[in-house]
Amino acid sequence: MKYIKKSAERKFLVITPLRKGDVVSDITLDTIQRNSLPFEWIEYQGTGNPYKNTHSALLTYSREKKVPEYVIKIDNDIEAEDGMLDKMYDILVNAKPNVAYTYCSFEFKGAVNAKFPAAPFNSTKLCMSNSISSMSMLKLDALNNIKGFVTDDKYFRLLDWALWLKFLEFGYVGQPTMNTSFIAHSGPNSVSARSNEDYKEKFNRIQQDFVKPILERINQSR
Repeated sequence: MKYIKKSAERKFLVITPLRKGDVVSDITLDTIQRNSLPFEWIEYQGTGNPYKNTHSALLTYSREKKVPEYVIKIDNDIEAEDGMLDKMYDILVNAKPNVAYTYCSFEFKGAVNAKFPAAPFNSTKLCMSNSISSMSMLKLDALNNIKGFVTDDKYFRLLDWALWLKFLEFGYVGQPTMNTSFIAHSGPNSVSARSNEDYKEKFNRIQQDFVKPILERINQSR
């Protein structure tokens, strides 16, 4: 674990998981620090998938000091609007108890090109597909209540979707931060650039292991 930014008055923790040999891009270093609130930022290089590395980073950090109430995973290729993290923090501080995370609009540029505008949370739509980025700020208490991140490699590529569905299983929802956004610069080795066959395989696993139990429980309660 390496500190990118330290602050004794930290309001939230930023974690950047890295593959061995990867570095945080200059544009990410620049834009993520364009926030007014004090926060700490760590990077963690590991051999696992991004969520395994994020989990390991969180554990390592917690051995040194108390983890702030809010945590966000930021990849190493993100170009954020000024004040993005400040705005997300403000949403969570004022959110209802059942809101576990906040998300915003984002856009892929590079090997993948696509836009995902933030919309009001809709559990039905979430069960059909995911348009919520892994770059969403989380309430630590809610994350602990669901026993942490989904880290199983069988869902790799859609681990963020699995996490939002896991929150939903426990009665939590998300809330958008509508007035900010970021760009994810995707290279040819980006997980988002993998084949459609890979996507379909992971999609079917998510449907079977997360969506089906949620829908069955909803039908039973009617």
